[in-house]
Amino acid sequence: MAAELIILIGFVYAIVESLEKLGLSRRIAHLLAIPLGILSSFGLLQCASILECFAKGLLIGICAVGTCDTACNILAKFKDTNKS
Repeated sequence: MAAELIILIGFVYAIVESLEKLGLSRRIAHLLAIPLGILSSFGLLQCASILECFAKGLLIGICAVGTCDTACNILAKFKDTNKS
């Protein structure tokens, strides 16, 4: 089950980053990660209840947003360090 969640987090992260590269605002793209996570959990995971699917989807979306923000912050720091 943990492997499925990790794969879905990566999947949602990839979609969000692609939307960003296509010109969507960073803030809006990151907010879309939460509904994408919820939709992916309902569509791709087998859950015992609707509440469980919703909770797992929320977790997927929040983790994807955290991954996006962390990667963007590290990249920005790296670019700032190389400019100096």
